[in-house]
Amino acid sequence: MQLFYEGTDITRDVDVVKCIHRDVSGGRCDSMEIELEHAAAWYRWKPQRDDVLEVHKGGYSTGMLFLNTILPEAGKYRIIATSLPSAARRKAYAAYDNMRIADIADACAAECGMDSALFGIEQDIAYPYMIRNKEGAPAFLSRILRYEGAVLKALNGRLNAISIEYAQAMTAAQVIRIGADQAGTRYLRRDDAKLAGIAIQTPYASGAAQDADAPYGQHEVCTDHPAVDAAQAARWAHGLLLCHNRTAEELTVSMEFNAGMTAMTRIDIESATDAGGKWLIDEVEHDFIRGTSKARMLRCIETIG
Repeated sequence: MQLFYEGTDITRDVDVVKCIHRDVSGGRCDSMEIELEHAAAWYRWKPQRDDVLEVHKGGYSTGMLFLNTILPEAGKYRIIATSLPSAARRKAYAAYDNMRIADIADACAAECGMDSALFGIEQDIAYPYMIRNKEGAPAFLSRILRYEGAVLKALNGRLNAISIEYAQAMTAAQVIRIGADQAGTRYLRRDDAKLAGIAIQTPYASGAAQDADAPYGQHEVCTDHPAVDAAQAARWAHGLLLCHNRTAEELTVSMEFNAGMTAMTRIDIESATDAGGKWLIDEVEHDFIRGTSKARMLRCIETIG
């Protein structure tokens, strides 16, 4: 494992006793927790908020992480770094008048001192009017992306907007085989948590989407989303239903350190159990000291129309 601080490899200058990286999606930000002994060696670097840290291990990189907190605990120093800098926590009111989603993403990223990119999302989608209600820039962008059936992923100094259906359509990065009694595996299915459909109704437009795999679920009517035409209302209903129903089925798998396990990566599960099929990684916890990985996945949904 190599620990970089402000671009300098300081692995040999500090005694790392704990290093856990949590790689996540869906509007949350990645984080890294490090525990160090001999804090004096660390403080030689005069750490400041938003200083950049990065860890490499076995072909895996955490990407740029920004120093957030330093806490003394029981003779050790605990360091928390996140994939969003402190500027991302600044809350504000704002109005966005006739702007494309790509331009809103650029504006939110620039406010945080970051770049932006869209994956599987039409850049020219335009909103006649959107209001930011005392939200941080990434939180506001994440809320909009849910309408579009997408998630926000902050990685390596960039705000990435990723369409869930785009990620689900990718070729599986790995195939994992699990048995019915395999240790370190947890499968959860909650069919009662699924909605059969969502309808968006406003004074200007209405639109709806249904999930063919949830015929007995409830139908939800939303009247507080500012859709201005039928196409937008239907698209938003589709996106919100996808974001909601995909959380009803999850699979957690623990394994030896696996550098290929990253958030929003497609995985195929081969199993004689109900867990078999296509999955999308929602979050991964890598323990670099113990050499383990634990991935939480959400079932790919292809039944919403």
